[in-house]
Amino acid sequence: MAGRSGTVAGWLLALVTSGIIAGCSTVNNTSNVESESNQNLVFYAGLVKGFEHTYPPRHILVLAVADACENHSDGPAPDGAMGQQIGVTLDSRGERIQRLYTTDLAGTVQKALVQAAQEAGMISTASAQTQYAAQDVNADYVLQSRVVKCWVRKQRVIDSDRNASWQTMADFALDATIYKPPFHVPFWQGVSTEIYSDPPDNPGMLAEDEASIYDEPGEVLSVAFTRSVEGLFKRSDLHSLIAEDQALRR
Repeated sequence: MAGRSGTVAGWLLALVTSGIIAGCSTVNNTSNVESESNQNLVFYAGLVKGFEHTYPPRHILVLAVADACENHSDGPAPDGAMGQQIGVTLDSRGERIQRLYTTDLAGTVQKALVQAAQEAGMISTASAQTQYAAQDVNADYVLQSRVVKCWVRKQRVIDSDRNASWQTMADFALDATIYKPPFHVPFWQGVSTEIYSDPPDNPGMLAEDEASIYDEPGEVLSVAFTRSVEGLFKRSDLHSLIAEDQALRR
């Protein structure tokens, strides 16, 4: 009888141990994650409210974006990778399992600025020029900008009940300078910064009730990116300055 009890006890121990191992394997399973992923950066027009059609219909020339935040890359792009690195995917131990890339970041940001200016009520056009030259141009204002932050981190997290989920944090910041031709002194300068997390940061919500909205980290970065671009024109100081300004161009 003692031998039978020992056999049952051993079988139960093996069953529990295999369950623990299987559970750990489940919560830490990231084997299906590819080492590189190309992400789309999308401008979600109309995401930010309250600034639409509030500016006078002045002409603004949007210069090409000079800097595309290469300083955040944690290494050179491997052979075959597309574009530039904009983030990483990490496992539950904080180890990198994937690099995230996007293409034509500078062009995407410039197009978004043109569209956001139009949303604001201005007449905007794009330019291939990256730097403002103090000279007469066919515009009331010239917008020169650079991306100073553009990074997204997606990480596997495990709660106290050993439940696994993904958490994504995106950070985007745009440094902008607006000139009033033909003057060389900036008419306005500012930085528009946005940080967005998915699941959204909600202090009143329990961890087990939180759920991700987006499937791809590029979508989370797109929210921060859009809020930064549209938020630039929602700035009260910029709005007041342009609304009260007397245009020189005739």
